[in-house]
Amino acid sequence: MVKRCGDGDPDAWRAFLSPFQEIGRRALRSFRLPPADADDILADALASLYAGSLAQFRGATTAELVAFLKTVVRNRALDVLKHRNRWVPTDSPGEHLTNESTGAVGVADDECVEFLRQELTRLKREDQELYLMKARGLKEREIAEQTRRPRGTIASQIARLMERLRASLRERGCA
Repeated sequence: MVKRCGDGDPDAWRAFLSPFQEIGRRALRSFRLPPADADDILADALASLYAGSLAQFRGATTAELVAFLKTVVRNRALDVLKHRNRWVPTDSPGEHLTNESTGAVGVADDECVEFLRQELTRLKREDQELYLMKARGLKEREIAEQTRRPRGTIASQIARLMERLRASLRERGCA
């Protein structure tokens, strides 16, 4: 079926749609998204597969195809969530922000940046180094190689560090 879809067979795509949606919905459960968002992500992932991403599949078994499809859907969901949480600068320094969805008043961006700088100086040297490596765009695998620590350890340390910083920013009114 994958080959037929890759060749542009409309009947193959119709047959592919129902199993793909079931696999995609299962993959999205952990994200706990509103149904409309899940539908948008599935549609986007399907469009990506149709546009050529399905040609990247190199597996031979159904299980490998299911894993590939789950990965495509999860990656799309992560892209949507990252895009949704992007930092948007304010027009003027010192301006207080209102979150339209919650009505909450937040602290201006310049104050939040300064607060984050202060929080970073309070971190242990090891945590500062992890933060800087991650901020410079290094992947966890690269950080693990440079620090000679297990990748899983690095991943969990970065996750805990980022959560602590996010919590501090939320408490300050920056989130």
